[in-house]
Amino acid sequence: MQILHARHYPATPWKNGGGITRQVLISPPDATLDNFDYRISIASVASDGDFSRFPGIDRQLLLLQGAALLLQREDGSEVRLDAFSLPLAFAGEESISSRLSEGPVTDFNVMTRRGRYLQQVEDFTLNGERQLQSDDEVLLVLLAAGAELEISREDGRCCRLQAQDALLQQLAIGLTLRSSAAVRVIVVRLNRLSAG
Repeated sequence: MQILHARHYPATPWKNGGGITRQVLISPPDATLDNFDYRISIASVASDGDFSRFPGIDRQLLLLQGAALLLQREDGSEVRLDAFSLPLAFAGEESISSRLSEGPVTDFNVMTRRGRYLQQVEDFTLNGERQLQSDDEVLLVLLAAGAELEISREDGRCCRLQAQDALLQQLAIGLTLRSSAAVRVIVVRLNRLSAG
């Protein structure tokens, strides 16, 4: 059970130089933006612009804070991403431009190398208790919004997350999530597809 504290997330420039992202997790630990197996990050978007290109990468994007992000996709379609949207999945090489509709936003981004890792992203509101089973290679639980989230494991270990903190688990063991008030939780599951 490893707690990743939001205050310790390293800030790195976007690949295209258009902004700053805070890195929650990357593998291998010494990987760059060109050779990672997987990367999870939180980015602040303060202006319109193009997405960085990541050939060979599968991506999912969620909005954490702000009104909406309007995305112009390569096929000409437009997607409106807000706090209630399902995770948007797209290929890292796709040409996408973004436009802010009502001021700055913060987004949550999951990237995995295609053919090497499979990603699953779940976003839900919790007010009470929820069981979470995992036999995943990597399980990350992020408190996306709310004051506090308590997490306990089957072996009795427990922890508390504050806003944008995350729990990283790499064991097949069940979790119980508890909150006394409504919180938003994002669960990311990563599993290797091949030796790659």
